[in-house]
Amino acid sequence: MDVEESLQPLVGEKENIVNDILQQVPALWSVSYSLCFAYLANVHKAIPYITSDNLDTWVKEMLGQYEEKGLHFVLARIETVRFSSARLHGKQGLRLDDVHGRLQLYLNGLAGRELPLIASGTTYTDTHSIFVPWELDLLEDDNDAFLLYKFIVSYQWASLQVGTLNISGYSNTPAKTIHPLQDFFTSGSDPLTLMQLYHFFEMVRTLAFLRRELPGLMKAFTCIASQLRRDLPDTVNTTDLIPYLQKRLLGGVGFDEVHSRLMQRIGHWVEQCEGKSAVRTTSQRAARDIAVLVAAEDELYSIDGDPLVFQGELRLKEVMAAIQKQRKIQQQQFIETFSSYLADSLEYDVANEDGAEESTAGNSAGVEQEAVLKTEPQEQNQAGKPVYIVVGDQEVELTEELSELTEEIINDLGHLPLNYVNSAVMEADQNRGMPRKRGDETVSAGVQFKYDEWDYRRKGYRKDWCIVNEKPVSQVQSSFVEATLSRYQYQIAMLKRQFEMLKTANRYVYRQKEGDDIDFDAVVESIADAKAGCSPSDNLFIRLLPDSRDIAVLFLVDMSSSTEGWVGRSIKEALILISEAMEMLNDRYGIYGFSGRCRLGCEIFPVKALDEKYSPEIRQRIAGISPKEYTRMGPAIRHMSSLFEEVDATLRLLVVLSDGKPQDYDDYKGDYAIEDTRHALFEAQAAGIHPFCITIDEQAQSYISHMYGTANYIFVDNLKKLPMLMPEIYRTLTT
Repeated sequence: MDVEESLQPLVGEKENIVNDILQQVPALWSVSYSLCFAYLANVHKAIPYITSDNLDTWVKEMLGQYEEKGLHFVLARIETVRFSSARLHGKQGLRLDDVHGRLQLYLNGLAGRELPLIASGTTYTDTHSIFVPWELDLLEDDNDAFLLYKFIVSYQWASLQVGTLNISGYSNTPAKTIHPLQDFFTSGSDPLTLMQLYHFFEMVRTLAFLRRELPGLMKAFTCIASQLRRDLPDTVNTTDLIPYLQKRLLGGVGFDEVHSRLMQRIGHWVEQCEGKSAVRTTSQRAARDIAVLVAAEDELYSIDGDPLVFQGELRLKEVMAAIQKQRKIQQQQFIETFSSYLADSLEYDVANEDGAEESTAGNSAGVEQEAVLKTEPQEQNQAGKPVYIVVGDQEVELTEELSELTEEIINDLGHLPLNYVNSAVMEADQNRGMPRKRGDETVSAGVQFKYDEWDYRRKGYRKDWCIVNEKPVSQVQSSFVEATLSRYQYQIAMLKRQFEMLKTANRYVYRQKEGDDIDFDAVVESIADAKAGCSPSDNLFIRLLPDSRDIAVLFLVDMSSSTEGWVGRSIKEALILISEAMEMLNDRYGIYGFSGRCRLGCEIFPVKALDEKYSPEIRQRIAGISPKEYTRMGPAIRHMSSLFEEVDATLRLLVVLSDGKPQDYDDYKGDYAIEDTRHALFEAQAAGIHPFCITIDEQAQSYISHMYGTANYIFVDNLKKLPMLMPEIYRTLTT
């Protein structure tokens, strides 16, 4: 929306407020253009709450959040007027940010898996994540507000358990992109009435489930329930039936004493929905029955009413979007896992695809076909898990991972689609020339390695998922090295002197029998011991000993296509400077580049091995570093960890130089890539390796601390500083 259009209706009516709003522009514009534009585009939503007194407070808080958590954090909240109602009313509500960690752990414990808890403008679930308000200002006491947050989370989890939004059990659901509940709601004469009543009876069923599963929480919830129902009506009329029912349910009053035919029938269905045997269809039958009675009443009732804060909204489009996204993930996982398995299998001939090609043609016509599966007999396998998939004329025995993945797909769709199998067969044929394991032997044309990859969605590793190829770096005969040495000649001389001092540094050893100076602390303790009647120590001296350095470091350089230009030049200059300076030390160091495309094409470029001497040849290899493909960081880090396995050193340091977040051409992006990289770093730390990252990504704050930890990275905001800054960082890390 144009700024003038958004504020135009307010001119005249609230002209002073508009002037106050515009007076804040210089303060915001000088900090961030994007923040200022977002403020002007969204501020009209907060007009009902704004006064001249509190607008200042709102803008200051916005700027504080910007400085603390960055632009993206503020933009996501300002679009829902994140800083408006509570703050502008002078209330200090409890923020989700303040309790997110505790609530996420609690939710994961309830669900028995990772169930993301996401801040939103309202409460709802898409069945794969739970969305709760950014802030709660309904209750004044923070302890009560936290209890309400906890109950909201518990209620949404319980709604998933009882299947309020599940699509299983409906006919032909895999082919539909519209949630089956939408068909149910539109089957009545008044879809809104049917939806509101279904939502109410599902609340009855969900609360009954919580009373059985979490009685302690429900007992605590009664203390704040009265505050939630205080604004609900005490008597029913034609416009507030749902709020009236909500109040009776929260108050535990029941419907026995209500004598109207409608209320008696509602009471009957409430009792049915509270029973242990109640299911989703119970609520559907109740909603349909009451909707008919409401329509038959002499005075027409309006069922419209807002859901309670813990009840949330029924967002069927978001549910279907999440389900479709999960199905695509499952499909990709199956295709990748099964194709890799086929390519690695010596018994199966990938090229034998005649039957598969015919099936693919049939499936492309839009006919939903099912792959041929074989399972073990029930007496041998109670779960009836798939054991074989028939491809062509051959039975392919499934691994445990494939069997579990196939079972998940069948539980969701009711069958294993034939196109999943055909796609895996075709990908296996394309990858037939790639290296495969034969027992413990890796068949390859060059130096190649296999590494696992962490999949956070399944809480486990994909075994031997990535193939790393070591490729030589071309030596480039250019003037780059000479130009760099000439440009930084004074800085290099200074760095060499500084590093020479590191080499000859001394350290003090205290409480020695003889030494170069008196240890006054030891003398004081000795006198005190003597006066106390204890035997005094004669270790009263300090010795000055040469400091021995036992350090091995690997520099891992991002060679993705995004490093082209000034970024790549600065990285190479930094490597030249650090190499020149480190020649003054006895520290062992190596330089490796990484890039690649997809999991079977990860590439490592050895520029300098740990045991190689620095030479003109190494300099020309550094000059030959050039941008390649993508940034699949996990395999590169695991490869560096494997190189460190044979290195015995007091300090083993891995320094990563990157210009952006990990990502690849395939599905290796977003949370998946970040979590895999994070686990690769965990593995390195567990092996006694200290990782550290130097990044020039302006958006790094949003993800890098999650991967490396708060003290294990540095952001370089000016590329010109990188060559001089890198030796300084190394000196700090190793002293």
